[in-house]
Amino acid sequence: MARHLDTVVALQQSLDKLRILDESLAGVPPEMRELHDEYTLRKAEIDELEATIKEAEGERRTAETGTQDCEVKLKHFQDQVNRVRTQREYSAILQEIDTVRDESRALEEQALLAMERQEQAETELAELRQQFQELDEQYAVEAEKWEEAKPGVAQQAESTRALIAQLRDELPPGNLVLFERIYDRTDGDALAVVLPLDRGVKGPNMWHCGACNYNVRPQAVVEIINHGSLMYCDSCKRLLYLEDEEE
Repeated sequence: MARHLDTVVALQQSLDKLRILDESLAGVPPEMRELHDEYTLRKAEIDELEATIKEAEGERRTAETGTQDCEVKLKHFQDQVNRVRTQREYSAILQEIDTVRDESRALEEQALLAMERQEQAETELAELRQQFQELDEQYAVEAEKWEEAKPGVAQQAESTRALIAQLRDELPPGNLVLFERIYDRTDGDALAVVLPLDRGVKGPNMWHCGACNYNVRPQAVVEIINHGSLMYCDSCKRLLYLEDEEE
């Protein structure tokens, strides 16, 4: 008698494997994930500092240009001082001169602050680049290895797809529909291992669902062990199976 549960377990495992392979091919493999995350974080810090330097440099240049414009205005107003004929005109020009001077002082302060921010960012960037160099070299080596391994991983993915198609064909339509419905509902986690319940006292064996910890009926465990029947948890509704050492 065919043990369809064994086929379902193999199908779930193959789908899990394919998901990992596809995710690796679309991004980075699991063994490179930690290095990739650190590399991405440090690279983002460098990019942020470079953007800060560029922004501060732009602010400094804008402020310096504004200061130069103020100097031109001051010269113009100062040339006009000796040409005024009334006290009213004289007061107005002095007011303009004071306004331009205030603007010039504000721009000079803005330029100074921008320069300080730029210099601080450049110092931090130099330190970060020095620290990043070793990580960058390590990442380049691992990335090259991954590029060399990719064709083999792609071949594994294709072989796994073929195995999944074969396993689907081996299942009766009703069992396949049941598995796929649970698989979709649980976001790809259709199975739950049955685990022995440690009661701390002697007595009949008792079991619980490894996914939700709900008690599993002894008769369900008997059906799984003896016939490989498709039984599901009364709580989370996942299909139940026993690991080899428990069967």
